[in-house]
Amino acid sequence: MTTVQLDEEAIYHVARLITDPEARDAYLRQVCGDDVARRDRLDALLRVCDLEPSFLEPLPVDATAELTGPAEREGAAIGPYTLLEAIGEGGMGTVYMADQTEPVRRRVALKVIKPGMDTEQVVARFEAERQALAQMDHPNIAKVHDGGMTPSGRPYFAMELVRGLPITEYCDQHELSIPERLELFVLVCRAVQHAHQKGVIHRDLKPSNVLVTVVDGVGVPKVIDFGIAKATGQALTEKTLFTGFHQFVGTPLYVSPEQAEMSGVDVDTRSDIYSLGVLLYELLTGTTPFDPETLRQAAFDEMRRIIREEEPPRPSMRLSSLGETLTSVSAQRKADPRRLGGSMKGELDWLVMKALEKDRCRRYETANDFAADVMRYLTDRPVEAFPPSAWYRFTKFARRNQLAILAGSVVVLSLVAGTAVSTWQGFRAAEAERHANADRLRADKRSQLARRAVDEMYEQVAEKWLADQPNLTALQREFLEKAQAIYEQLAAEQADDPATRLDVALARLKVGRIGIAMGRFDEAAGTLRRAIDECRALVDRIPHEPRYRHALGRCLRQLGFLHSSLQQYREAEPFYRLAIGQFERLAAEHPADLEYRKDLAIAYQNLANSTDREEDSSRAVELCESVLAEAPKDVVARDTLALALMTRAGILKTTHITEESDASVDLRWLGEAERLDRRVVELQEGLLADGSTQPVPTPYLRTSLAITLINLHNTQHALNRPDDAIATMRRAESLLEDLVNDYPEHLEHHQTLAGCLLNLASTLHRDGQEAEADEATRRGVELAESILREHPEISRKPSLAYYLALAADRYSVSPDGPFYDPARALKLARRAVELQPAQAGLAWESLGWASYRAGEWKCCIESLEKRESYPREGDFFAAMAHWRLDDAAKAREVFARADATLAADEKRSKPGRYPDVAMRRQIRAEAAGLLGIDHGESDAGRPVPKPQ
Repeated sequence: MTTVQLDEEAIYHVARLITDPEARDAYLRQVCGDDVARRDRLDALLRVCDLEPSFLEPLPVDATAELTGPAEREGAAIGPYTLLEAIGEGGMGTVYMADQTEPVRRRVALKVIKPGMDTEQVVARFEAERQALAQMDHPNIAKVHDGGMTPSGRPYFAMELVRGLPITEYCDQHELSIPERLELFVLVCRAVQHAHQKGVIHRDLKPSNVLVTVVDGVGVPKVIDFGIAKATGQALTEKTLFTGFHQFVGTPLYVSPEQAEMSGVDVDTRSDIYSLGVLLYELLTGTTPFDPETLRQAAFDEMRRIIREEEPPRPSMRLSSLGETLTSVSAQRKADPRRLGGSMKGELDWLVMKALEKDRCRRYETANDFAADVMRYLTDRPVEAFPPSAWYRFTKFARRNQLAILAGSVVVLSLVAGTAVSTWQGFRAAEAERHANADRLRADKRSQLARRAVDEMYEQVAEKWLADQPNLTALQREFLEKAQAIYEQLAAEQADDPATRLDVALARLKVGRIGIAMGRFDEAAGTLRRAIDECRALVDRIPHEPRYRHALGRCLRQLGFLHSSLQQYREAEPFYRLAIGQFERLAAEHPADLEYRKDLAIAYQNLANSTDREEDSSRAVELCESVLAEAPKDVVARDTLALALMTRAGILKTTHITEESDASVDLRWLGEAERLDRRVVELQEGLLADGSTQPVPTPYLRTSLAITLINLHNTQHALNRPDDAIATMRRAESLLEDLVNDYPEHLEHHQTLAGCLLNLASTLHRDGQEAEADEATRRGVELAESILREHPEISRKPSLAYYLALAADRYSVSPDGPFYDPARALKLARRAVELQPAQAGLAWESLGWASYRAGEWKCCIESLEKRESYPREGDFFAAMAHWRLDDAAKAREVFARADATLAADEKRSKPGRYPDVAMRRQIRAEAAGLLGIDHGESDAGRPVPKPQ
């Protein structure tokens, strides 16, 4: 028999796995032969190592003294480093905690090659580790600071001192749930990917080489010990470095089959993918795929055969075999022992087993691919891993057991020939049952495929419709009704399985969104409340599962959005705040997950839009800016920031610009609002310029830009810059006309264009451009009236009330104007009040003015008294109405109050409002003439209409 020649490192790695002293001694005698010096060095190393040592595990004091030369005792100096204590032992070197004195002062981990291990090959490998670490620049890989030679000529290097626990111990001590463990694991995968991109394979990934340290209260994994790393794309050292034939490298429990092969097959990055799979297996189940004791007791070749050929059980199956230890394993994962295994069946099993494939071509191609599939699982998206086919499993078994299968085939054929008749009936019964089971499985699979297809159609098509075309076509409405029926059928399932109940809740969330889009608000509210109840039950049952809290937050936010859509802002606020509570907790617990912070930012933006509170808007902007800084190309993040800034600009104008504030205060806050409006325009123009704006539809962005321009126009109008305001509004008008032409069925575009034209008319009138103002008024009113005539359901769109009130004022304010038409003004004002009865401040004022022109003086007074901030500039009309009702004292009292308000505004040079100072002076002059104030004249003989 040919004796396999192994180097000392390979012998050491095998011998340390042999626990029985006699067996270990026999092995060492066999491989060392008459080489006494080699045997002595190996015995010295094995005395200080546990069966599974980490290079940062403590060393016994006596062993440290035995292996450390005089120059490397505590207090000794090596270059700029002073050794403090030996803190670990690796395959090649000893690790010390040391103080660096220059050029900076810091504490480091100093790794020095061990006495007796300074062969040419080991030195080359040690230098390779130093070079490998020097190339790394990743927050989850321990940094290398420096390197050199000890006075005795042995190499060393200084690296970041990582104070932490092996990742498995950290997760168990902190009782991290399965999703929390997966989030840590994703960071490890990305660190390994970074090493692979630098051309370095770790080749010894295991828990003791992935330490978790706590930074600002958050666990941060650090990959360490590239001591047996292999360069894939470049030479790491000028000295000879190779993995020899028949040399076993790595830790058996974590090595890949190709590493265990010890053949001429080259080891590539997919070997680390296998080790990552073992690491994930252990994080999920608390044990490795192969039993450690079995590998320890197996002979060397048998151990290699197990790694190369035997298929480990899936994680869910391994959990079911843990027996009494399952209780403690479940507790460390904050899970119910009865459900932990079930939660891993399916996708988690597939993820792990794909990484553990014997055939490396069937594993994940890269660590990033592995991380991406884990993230798909965490975000409830379909994973790319899938179980191997039955035929593939059979061919693997057949290759391993050719003789047994051949012999078995002969026996089976004989048995079949002898018993065919007697078993025929049984076969038919079994076949019928098999077909029935297959039919059920196919039906279940078809159901799952159908649900996934509907999900994809809903996300890719329906979601776009909901944002793009609220007024759906008949075909779109039919599709949504069918999708709603499928989701309602799913929601009817009441399985006790948490995953199924989560599907039910998410289906109800989608049904609610569809109901809102189709105007079925009451149905949608009921559906969303059931979804919330479902999610709350899941959270109560498994409080530390982030998916359930995330779903609860989304459902709460959607119900808040429903109330906001109906302008029920007080009802919306508590749901937004409850959603924010869920998202804030998730964001704090999972700071690396941007999705939670994005949802939190959106919820705060929704809240600010409902409450008009400055602190809410400030928080919304802060969160949106934070998310965008981390994901500058994220379309949703950019759009959410634009909405938050738009909301904040509006709040500034309503909060700081009051009747009591002076002009300098108003101008300062108006200037800040204009700055915010301009930034919103830049963000929205940038999104449109990108070309591809999914998942934010382009028509939505064009509409948003038009609305922002209208807001900017209003700010410029208030700043008394009519030229800028008119130019801005003309641009908004052009955008909206294009949208109306491109989407004629989209009622929102028609409505917004009507408001744009009537706003523009007010600014044109103020600037003295009467002809253009009259034309804009005519077009705006015609468009508004056509909307009312053709779409009576517009009562669900209360913003049209504002535009109708503006139009009514144009027909009632100036009796000398070309558009003076009291009857028409009264009709429009009454319609405005009908559309917005709860918050109809401007509409009630317009109705008061129109009522006075129509001779309905009591209605004029009653309407103006219903205005939220009575008394205000509408009091001039109220004064005239009291005069017409022969109450001269009340008329003069009301006139004096309105006159004082106007004089104070004029004295402070108040920025323009609606109605602006010029219009109010015109109304004042008319009232003064009627009441005999100033020059004592009446209303100059102007005919007064009789009450109707």
